[in-house]
Amino acid sequence: MSKAMIAVLVLVGLTFLPRSWAVSNAVVGTCRTGTHYSTIQAAIDAADVGSTVQVCPGTYSEILTITNNLSLKGVASGTSDSVIITAPPAGVPANGSSAIWGSLTAQVLVQNATANLSNLTIDGGGGSSCPKGVTSVGVLLQAAGGSVTNSTFQNPPLCLQISALLDHTTNFNFSDNYLRDCEQSCLEVDFGTGTTVKGNDIASVGFTVDGIETQQLAGPATISANVIRGNIDWGIVAQSSPSVTITSNNVMSDLREGGAIVLFATTQAIAEGNHVSAQTMAQPTGKSPNRVGIFLDDNGAVGGNTILNNTVTGGACGLQIHTTNRGDTIAPNTYFNEPQIMCTF
Repeated sequence: MSKAMIAVLVLVGLTFLPRSWAVSNAVVGTCRTGTHYSTIQAAIDAADVGSTVQVCPGTYSEILTITNNLSLKGVASGTSDSVIITAPPAGVPANGSSAIWGSLTAQVLVQNATANLSNLTIDGGGGSSCPKGVTSVGVLLQAAGGSVTNSTFQNPPLCLQISALLDHTTNFNFSDNYLRDCEQSCLEVDFGTGTTVKGNDIASVGFTVDGIETQQLAGPATISANVIRGNIDWGIVAQSSPSVTITSNNVMSDLREGGAIVLFATTQAIAEGNHVSAQTMAQPTGKSPNRVGIFLDDNGAVGGNTILNNTVTGGACGLQIHTTNRGDTIAPNTYFNEPQIMCTF
């Protein structure tokens, strides 16, 4: 056999060899037994498909990209269990885009992969300045599956406009997370299907526009047992999305205008068993309060929405509905301390 033929056979054989360099026990730090790495990204790049990258407690100034199926998990060591991911001093460059939000900067980017993130803290601080002219995101998941659980999103300098953005995700689970002081939206879910948002704690002492928002979903979503409190204009918003079930949430927010639960251009949405406290802050002279408990506007959609067994307290109006809505069920609900129980526009 000629040397040329041997060389070809060797190359062909190498083509079909497994990823022998990939590791199944990547560890960031030295708190666990395994193959150790000093950065999270190095461990992600080395990890075998389907494996778990364990991250030891510490602060990691990194921008992360995940494009393979894996789990990224913060682990405890001794008395510490805090794994904090911050922006590097130079900040986060534009590394993604969205049909709704345009150019994006994401501290953690997951694309075309099933990833499970848990026990992590995403911190909007760390950079020398906040991004300009783009939408800044803590975790961006695009064409992804998997989950984000038991994690914290904090935004001390208000650099993160969106804490977590689920864009075209499938069967994604976002549960039992803490989101603090978001600027635009704490959790944004766009274009996806089969999304579960459950048991999250969302709070703002500044001025947040949206607690949880869905837009242009392709399929059903369930938003349940979340707590939303503080200065948030719009608590839970389902917009142009079919079959969104909003149930057993506790929305307690105080601000100038907005709605605690909003169904806009939705079809077959359900808002049931929620507790809403929509207190209105003092308004500027000459301006009337515009805070409502539940807001419903089919806006040309098929309708068929259901609002029942909710408890609404405070606000300028308990339930505000559009006069041209059709096929919607809006009772029974319980109202306390409402200047107007039902308003139409």
